[in-house]
Amino acid sequence: MIADELLAAWAMLPTPDGAGTLEAAEATEGLGAWLGLDHTATRHVLIEVPDGTDAPVIKTKGMAMTVARHRVRGRESADYIDIVCLDDAALDTFAVVAADICNDLEAAIPDRRVSTVAETLSRWRWFWNVGGDSLSERDALGLFAELWFLDQWVGMSPHSVDAWTGADGARHDFQWPDLSIEVKATSRRAEGAVVHTIQHLDQLADPETGTLHLFSLRVVRDRLAANTLPSLVDRCSEQLRGVASSRDAFLRKVSSRGYNPAHHRLRSTAYRILEEHLYEVVGEFPRLTALSFPGDLPAGIGDVSYRLQMAACEPWLRAQSAAEWRSRPAGGVR
Repeated sequence: MIADELLAAWAMLPTPDGAGTLEAAEATEGLGAWLGLDHTATRHVLIEVPDGTDAPVIKTKGMAMTVARHRVRGRESADYIDIVCLDDAALDTFAVVAADICNDLEAAIPDRRVSTVAETLSRWRWFWNVGGDSLSERDALGLFAELWFLDQWVGMSPHSVDAWTGADGARHDFQWPDLSIEVKATSRRAEGAVVHTIQHLDQLADPETGTLHLFSLRVVRDRLAANTLPSLVDRCSEQLRGVASSRDAFLRKVSSRGYNPAHHRLRSTAYRILEEHLYEVVGEFPRLTALSFPGDLPAGIGDVSYRLQMAACEPWLRAQSAAEWRSRPAGGVR
């Protein structure tokens, strides 16, 4: 079940003439879930439950859930979990949530219908206020690179989600007591050295404890490639399915960067990975920090950004793959 199918099904429903009856279409045969439309053309998702079922009222911007009694045209009145779209501007997000609910219900036993729906809505609560223009192409590539490092180099776990601090505005993108990682990415096709923009003097400054490494990812847009930001978010989230608090923290951090699964079509650029390099930022590694300027910055200079030629960083290269990094003595996340 996908969101586009649900949107098409709602569009086919006639608007009822008056209150009291919903036009509805079965979402999935035998599931007991219906797509409904009331006399105000408001969209509903209805999940049939035994009479007298109780559930907490859940309401967010654009959506509400309760248990209500409805009469679907052609059926007797019955109790339903009723999930209502309150704002047409949020319809795309509502449709994706509805598809998730239907997919989750397929694997749920009947007695867990209320809790399954509540869990799905809880998972989505971080995305309701994230607009379609909240994530630029550059920011999407940066988020992709951080999640690539998280998934491929570190491995998804509650520990690694806690260490992902780039989403919280910390100095470096990943922080452990003895290791910090700054992540940079580029999608330029140009041959030769990779160049990254270091946006401020703190980005390559020494961490409070441990050592700093710079992860450099070079990709190219390729329609035949399998790596997209939505698929990477989904893969990371799925690996945390059994750890609700960590999955919730991961989704909160993703949403804080401007990502919304409902806008996956806007952020579905496919990337082919060309180069992965991990450098240790130590000693004479080429960088500018606050220590490069004795005292304060010159009057009138608010901050400093600069372009780092990665060819000059070759002496500090420590690994070109996650497997190589882990195989080194004391490699990987310690």
